[in-house]
Amino acid sequence: MQNKERKYEILYSIIKDYINSGEPVGSRTIEKKYNLGISSATIRNEMSDLEEMGYLIQPHASAGRIPSDKAYRMYVDQFMHVFDLDDEITEQVRKQYREYWGELNAAVRKTSEILTKITNYTSLVMVPGIASLNIKDVRLIHIENERVLLVLITKQGIVKNAELKLAGKATPAQLEKITNFLNLCIKDIETEMTVSGFGEKVETLDSGEQKILAEVVPAIKYVLNQDLNEKMYATGLTEIFNYPEFQNMNKARQLLDALHKQDMLSLLLQNAMDDTVNIRIGAENELEEMNDCSILTATYRLNGNPI
Repeated sequence: MQNKERKYEILYSIIKDYINSGEPVGSRTIEKKYNLGISSATIRNEMSDLEEMGYLIQPHASAGRIPSDKAYRMYVDQFMHVFDLDDEITEQVRKQYREYWGELNAAVRKTSEILTKITNYTSLVMVPGIASLNIKDVRLIHIENERVLLVLITKQGIVKNAELKLAGKATPAQLEKITNFLNLCIKDIETEMTVSGFGEKVETLDSGEQKILAEVVPAIKYVLNQDLNEKMYATGLTEIFNYPEFQNMNKARQLLDALHKQDMLSLLLQNAMDDTVNIRIGAENELEEMNDCSILTATYRLNGNPI
């Protein structure tokens, strides 16, 4: 066995043992459990070298070693292998989704539950705000007198609505005309959320219709903006406490506090959005409360669009 290869074999064994036990790992443990064909003294020397290289930490003078963030990064980048879920688990997951077809919030909540069940870890899934989607259709429906129902439908099939009370009465014919106008200007709605942003197109409406439009546009902005603080579903908040390193109550309390800060977690997930699985280890996380954890994130899509 080459010297470099031997070091990595020892490092891999230490990481694996520490993940299972949460306790510092000594050279005798590696010799007895992992059958590397080398003596305890040789393992000890290699562990000293790995410590100098920044891969191991010795928490106490007489203790074994624990992996550093650098060691875990090597473990992820070089030692781990991607594998597919077996067919039975895949089919079970598909069955659980079928009953939630068309119900985004329910599907997102179920996703969090499935992830926790498969991994035995805490799972967080963010519901997309409508502002991050593409508006397909705007509808204004007359209820009675000044009351109007505003409905926004996205290209991804998500529906949001709000009831408006206009300054004056609007006829169904006026609302239909404004609805048609808004849908013709749908691209402008996504970018210029002001009446003046419609430019000369607004002149196709009479003065009464323009007054109604001036009340409807801020309502559209409100419906879009109220979803900017995305909902997040968290499942298995206590699952991580089944792992030995979180038997430390201070560490456990710090993590639990962080998991209840939705605004911070939302920012954490948003910053990790890309088309790949993203793994951030220890101090690679922006949140100090997450420095004792690794966070795995992935982006999901609707109709091919990441949301």
